[in-house]
Amino acid sequence: MIVVAAIENHKNPEIDFLCADYLKRCASMHTVKIALLPAARTPDPEIQKIKESETLRKFMKAGDTLILCDERGKSFTSKGFAHYLDKTLSQSRGKIVIAIGGAYGFTETLRNEYPSIRLSDWIFPHHLARVVMTEQIYRALTILKGTGYHHD
Repeated sequence: MIVVAAIENHKNPEIDFLCADYLKRCASMHTVKIALLPAARTPDPEIQKIKESETLRKFMKAGDTLILCDERGKSFTSKGFAHYLDKTLSQSRGKIVIAIGGAYGFTETLRNEYPSIRLSDWIFPHHLARVVMTEQIYRALTILKGTGYHHD
């Protein structure tokens, strides 16, 4: 199972609809879900990062593999991400959790402990990052299956 774990507090029905559409498309190839984790409500960015990183750690179970979405992460083409995801799926004993952080990202400790990927050279708001991530997971699964959704 692949889980996109997003730190978010604000509901957005349009984004939820788009993500649900990609999740539905993924269903015939692999189980993909979204988990919305609560953002910390604190005026201090460092405390917010600590609390949200702790929330993410508590979400994880033994055997799960965590991948962080971070602006300093590794860049992939869509095909490169598909192969990375395939390799990660074959090596993981639990869920693959792809985490989208809160407004200030993750703690340096968490970033040093887990691999990270970059969605783009641009920074996206959380809701949009969730749509981009679910579409790229769908695209990766179709690349691996050879459905023709992705064109070179």
